[in-house]
Amino acid sequence: MISSEFRAEARKKLSGKWKTAVCMTLVYILLMFAITFIENHIIDSMFSIFSLITIVVEVPLSFGLLYAFLKLYNDEEVGYLDFFTLGFNNFKKSWGITLQAILKMIIPIILIIISYAIIFFSLVMTFSSILLSAESASFVFSFSTIIGSILLLISSIWAITKYYHYQLSYIIAIDNPDLSSKEAVLKSKELMTNNRAKLFFLELSFIGWAILAAISFGIGLLWLIPYIQFSVISFYKYLLENKKEH
Repeated sequence: MISSEFRAEARKKLSGKWKTAVCMTLVYILLMFAITFIENHIIDSMFSIFSLITIVVEVPLSFGLLYAFLKLYNDEEVGYLDFFTLGFNNFKKSWGITLQAILKMIIPIILIIISYAIIFFSLVMTFSSILLSAESASFVFSFSTIIGSILLLISSIWAITKYYHYQLSYIIAIDNPDLSSKEAVLKSKELMTNNRAKLFFLELSFIGWAILAAISFGIGLLWLIPYIQFSVISFYKYLLENKKEH
């Protein structure tokens, strides 16, 4: 199957369910907006604490929204607020999967952090050298900036390619509740081996819709988010069927 076929399947599954999907997405976005608003306007003494709470809460909410979408995809009854309970009822699993995926990507993540550190240090030292008229030192630090940028590019590409190995982990965990977090992550890698490019191009095919969503001041996201998620679920179902046939 190609990207257009996954999108067609998603539209078919969303037929008659757009209202539920859009309202669910609206509630989710409003909730995330409220959390962000509070975080940005909280008193300084509690800022770091609330920022940590925000991070902790966002993972199960995202998990819950995908859970609700999968139930809707499978023609199950689901309410506009069900994603909240679905997410927090699986708080441990959602974070378990997230941490397992991060551990699998730890090397490129560390390299990205090192790259930013090199670039930041080199830029600071380059400007200092220019102010002190130390041209030789300025050249060295400018060269370091280039090295840091190259390392950042390579490590970012590596991180993205590894990320696609684990992108189906949430769906697999939801579809197979008996699997542990580690097993869901490993299952995702198994399914995504030799299929990462297909999912990448599927998501890339939504770029036009994303531009329209941006032009509409984000209102289009109410339709785009479920459309993308249903397409990814369709992609997952295809991989399962394809694996059974072989």
